[in-house]
Amino acid sequence: MSSPVSLPLPKDEWKLKVNAQYQEAIKILANLVTASLVLPILFVKNFIGLKDNQSVAPYLHFQAYGSWILLFLSLVCGMAFFWSSAKYVKVVSGGEESFSEATFEGIRDSSILGMVLNFLMGLVFLFWFFLSL
Repeated sequence: MSSPVSLPLPKDEWKLKVNAQYQEAIKILANLVTASLVLPILFVKNFIGLKDNQSVAPYLHFQAYGSWILLFLSLVCGMAFFWSSAKYVKVVSGGEESFSEATFEGIRDSSILGMVLNFLMGLVFLFWFFLSL
């Protein structure tokens, strides 16, 4: 049985630790975004008092659809974060990539901002939807 391959630690190991902390925070945010996607339907079913066979579609206003679009965009930004984060780790660890460390760091940071802003705007649309019923 062969021994596992050990990679040399980069001189900037702190960058990997910071990136790992970003990943943990984005995982939590992705869970919140995903859970928020079902809120309009749950709200209508539980608070309007629909019967089991009654459709929720007539009760969904443009605010609910707007929140879904913004929350979906938040998840897309989250996926962009994880892609750029993996590429960033590869470059920091000495791997070859077609873009520089700074490029992947910029994409990573921009995708974090996009994820957070879309999530917050999605929540605004959700609250607006709840108030409009």
